[in-house]
Amino acid sequence: MADVRVREAGSIRVNVGDRVEDLDTPLILADMDRMERNISDWQSWMDDHAVKLRVHVKTHKVPEIALLQLAAGAGGICCAKVSEAEPFAAAGITDIALAYPIFGEQKWARIAEMAASGVRMTANCDSEEGVRQASAAAVTEGAVLNLQIDVDSGMARGGVPLADIDKIEALARTIISLPGVEFDGLTTHRSYFFADKRSREDEGHTEGAQLVAVADALRAKGIEVREVNAGGSFTGKYVAEVPGITEVRAGTYVFYDVMHVAEGSCSEDQLALTALCRVVSRWGDDGLTIDGGSKTFSGDRGVVGAGNAQDAPPAMTYSTDGRIVIERLTEEHGMGHPAGDAVVALGERLRFYPFHACTCCNLTNEIIGVRDGRVETIWKVAARGLRT
Repeated sequence: MADVRVREAGSIRVNVGDRVEDLDTPLILADMDRMERNISDWQSWMDDHAVKLRVHVKTHKVPEIALLQLAAGAGGICCAKVSEAEPFAAAGITDIALAYPIFGEQKWARIAEMAASGVRMTANCDSEEGVRQASAAAVTEGAVLNLQIDVDSGMARGGVPLADIDKIEALARTIISLPGVEFDGLTTHRSYFFADKRSREDEGHTEGAQLVAVADALRAKGIEVREVNAGGSFTGKYVAEVPGITEVRAGTYVFYDVMHVAEGSCSEDQLALTALCRVVSRWGDDGLTIDGGSKTFSGDRGVVGAGNAQDAPPAMTYSTDGRIVIERLTEEHGMGHPAGDAVVALGERLRFYPFHACTCCNLTNEIIGVRDGRVETIWKVAARGLRT
């Protein structure tokens, strides 16, 4: 009788030491050398400017990678949602910020539970109602929550308007007056996708200077402002150059992606995340199909050199050797053509750069860490799909 070995449903057929060229497809791979260089580069920059780096784990969602970033010198992590934070707290990470306007008694109760267990919890807030919910939850758990006022510096997706100093002051004083919560400072995220943007350096300096000015205005009114944090992977290095900034938050830098290449914030040799796919079909005169579609790459799109990634032409991804460009995705199919006069054989395995690393990682159960052409580690994406 044949020896039938049953694997756990959904598990991948990969072992440490396997050659990349022998792996089944599609798989999401992380180049360990490039990832480690990216981590070191950003940490060195922040250390040189005496600014804390708080790494946003929304990109990789892997506690083991966060621990590598913390070991390199990062001052803590940040997450978007409460459920995203929980597996990192379970992994022993003790300084977590929630870069999101938390609202709702259930969410604050879970945050307070993590704080009561010994995790230093910080959260964004932009309303008196949210602050009072935080206070009530903290008192119930006998915990202390650190609250940072989310300032809207132009992204228009939440936060107290930058120019409304009176409202920011009133919210800070409400926090100070309530039990179980402490006013920890100010935070903003301006991103880098807006009309008439200048260089990343200019925009980073502007973002940092705007928030420092708000902090100085509060201090002039007698309010202590401990933390002033801003930035992201597009502008964060330049935010760190602004005197008065205490912390920068960034996430995508750990892998970068084609969106960053398109914006000039990284070079192609810094791209650490790829999807290993196989050419599975041919169509038309020279069309071809790979076995990675929108459920591998996500639906985000763009191409190198587009000027603004959000306005890029509809190329979905391209192979690391430049031989294939994929223009269309359905759920499990990636359709494209050879670049130039490239010859591509049916069955070839190639690695493709995702346009947006964060959404790509959220679609996979595992990320395979590779070095020198072989599998070095297999990470579970512990926080994938966690939205509450």
